[in-house]
Amino acid sequence: MISRSHGLKAWLIQRLSAVYMAVYLAGAIFCLSVWPPQNYPQWKALVAAPAVSVATLLFFGMLLVHAWVGVRDVVMDYVHAYALRFVLLALVAGGLVVMGVWVLQVIAGIW
Repeated sequence: MISRSHGLKAWLIQRLSAVYMAVYLAGAIFCLSVWPPQNYPQWKALVAAPAVSVATLLFFGMLLVHAWVGVRDVVMDYVHAYALRFVLLALVAGGLVVMGVWVLQVIAGIW
């Protein structure tokens, strides 16, 4: 018997990440339209604020997870050769990890 919970988890992750990203973007657009930073030091102070940096890191984490679930589903649906599917998914996962590390470097100032 095939378990359907894996597909349900992927669906739920996709929807929850989309909701968080929509709320984050709506909040960012609102805040930037009401209190726009006027120069680089103000931008830097805004991004360095703990709440903003954590919310932004969470946004990019959700974006990467959302992308993984979407690309994985497409590859699983349309690539039937197991070896090719494995290679494609490994390349996508590697690329997303590299992007995640890059975001950590930029937002959190790590390394």
